[in-house]
Amino acid sequence: MIAVYGDGILAPVARRWKTQLNENSKTWAVSEQFPELSHNVVVGYESTSTLRENLFVILLYSDLLHPRVQLHYKANRKLLEKVDIKHTVVQSTGKSPLAQMMSLALFGDYLSLYLAVLGGIDPRQVDAIEYVKKYLTRFPFPKS
Repeated sequence: MIAVYGDGILAPVARRWKTQLNENSKTWAVSEQFPELSHNVVVGYESTSTLRENLFVILLYSDLLHPRVQLHYKANRKLLEKVDIKHTVVQSTGKSPLAQMMSLALFGDYLSLYLAVLGGIDPRQVDAIEYVKKYLTRFPFPKS
């Protein structure tokens, strides 16, 4: 499972990474936002060793983040190291907030496709989505 963390300008980017990893790579992924994850999600770090062995955390980072949020990143990195959870920090590039958001969004898109190729997965196949859509057509919206 992959957990993608972001805050501020990177919160929507973390969510995009999650959805692209879900759909293209067919992998379990979640996204979380600072500082809330520092209050609740971190408790799960101490969970079973099976979870820790199968979890990979990606911290999307920008130098433009608020200094207090940057401290949350640092504290979480230290805690991830302490409990031996695999993780990495992916630094944005560019000078403007939009450039930094787009650099990470594009990187995440490519990553999701690369993981699909590595896993022999066709990112175009979305059988589960089609199943749900077809099921829902049996229950039309009521007319107002």
